[in-house]
Amino acid sequence: MKDLQAALAEHRLVAILRAADASRFADAAMVLHAAGIRLLEATLTTPGAPAAINALRLALGEDALVGAGSVREPSDVDTAVDAGAAYLVTPTVNPAVLERAAELDTPVICGALTPTEIDQAWRLGAAAVKVFPIAAAGGVAYLRAVRAPLPDVPLVPTGGVHLADVEGYLRSGAIAVAAATPLLGDALTSGGSLPDLATRAGEFVAAAARFTTT
Repeated sequence: MKDLQAALAEHRLVAILRAADASRFADAAMVLHAAGIRLLEATLTTPGAPAAINALRLALGEDALVGAGSVREPSDVDTAVDAGAAYLVTPTVNPAVLERAAELDTPVICGALTPTEIDQAWRLGAAAVKVFPIAAAGGVAYLRAVRAPLPDVPLVPTGGVHLADVEGYLRSGAIAVAAATPLLGDALTSGGSLPDLATRAGEFVAAAARFTTT
């Protein structure tokens, strides 16, 4: 858990890979890694994600943390851990998921929205709490509002996080931000632009780097 928290605090950015299939995950991940992104999340809602997680883990080795997203059931925990996921990301607070993850000694970034859910996720042992969907809930202003009474909880705003939002979230105390479409664009689709992804990734990394703890 401490290793995941340290990685979040150091790199400040999680790239979320979600698509109709995982055929472009490897290509996109290599571009993201080359740009300096070290935390990748492959969502289990993507067909082929477990195999992609395993392949990325082997390809990137210890130089990156490859996690599994959209983990909703204890069976998803088993699938992700069997694939070699270094951490898990959930969209909701499911105590059974957190319990199973703890049994397998795998850290969780647990999805929550309200102060009650955030506090519950933290008390159940989450390594960090994904505040989702942050943009729909009010963006930076909402993050500040929920963080005020919960200053000890590491928060990762997720859902509609654009490049222009990164500074505001990190300046407001988020341990990291997670981005999907605003970062990945069309890169995970057939014919999508990897050069454009490289440009966006570099911009996100530069924005996040201004708030690293090192």
